[in-house]
Amino acid sequence: MKSNLKISAIIAVLFVASIASSLAQSMGGVPGAPQTFDPTTGQMIAPQAPEWKDPNWKDPDITLTNVTFDNLPISEVAHMLREQFKEQFDILLPSTTSDTVSVNGQSVTMGWQKDWQSEPIMLRLKNVTASEIFSAMNLVFENNRTPLRWELKVNGHRQIALLRVLMDPMPMGAFGVPGIPDKQRRVYFVGNLIGDEKNGGMTMEQIIKTITDVWQMADASGGNIQFHKEAQLLVVSGTPSQIDFMEQTLKALEQRVNQGDIDRVRRSTIQQVLKGMEQSVNEQKTNAASRGR
Repeated sequence: MKSNLKISAIIAVLFVASIASSLAQSMGGVPGAPQTFDPTTGQMIAPQAPEWKDPNWKDPDITLTNVTFDNLPISEVAHMLREQFKEQFDILLPSTTSDTVSVNGQSVTMGWQKDWQSEPIMLRLKNVTASEIFSAMNLVFENNRTPLRWELKVNGHRQIALLRVLMDPMPMGAFGVPGIPDKQRRVYFVGNLIGDEKNGGMTMEQIIKTITDVWQMADASGGNIQFHKEAQLLVVSGTPSQIDFMEQTLKALEQRVNQGDIDRVRRSTIQQVLKGMEQSVNEQKTNAASRGR
């Protein structure tokens, strides 16, 4: 009987641990990272955050008396720090975040772009070293919930200050749920695309077919497009990334029409020039014939 109770207790602990592991993964646990659980409660023990400063990092023998960053972009802050600390360390900044980023090894669709180098910094400090300045900026990031963190590293014989993007924030969706961007609706006039096919224009039926085909080629799940033929309007409902995709499509079609207009003007100009040359030649022949008489 006691043996059966022990087995039941072990199964119960394993079951609780399994549930905790599943919850940890659904809440953004790092894939592949070992999870630690409290043996008495079965609850997951949160892993410690990695150290932001390498133990071998050594501050330059320079202390800044007054440091004032009044909403300066990070790129300008980095330039100032390099100069004030005599370029004794390198600074690496993140590039613009694109629509698709990698979070914990998984691809995530953002639906927008973020230029992190333009992120403003508001900071006022006195009598601080380099690492104290970077630490203060990390506190500002944490307080403002900005997904950035300075990490001080050593790369061979050079020291590096790396600005890392921890996790790109997802647009807030319906009911404030992150990661599910709200649908947007846009109305576009497409009558400017109608015209002679020889000049790059299309009929309304061709516009509808072209836009529908391109929309189906993209990941348009959850989105919707509608046309009003009489008013020559296109109504697009979808995520910000789907809206942006449709705007790029319309811009490409407009460029095609504009190029057709340019080609038509060129052809017309050439025809006018040739016609003028022909008239000039005819006039010269007429004049020559008159003089011959």
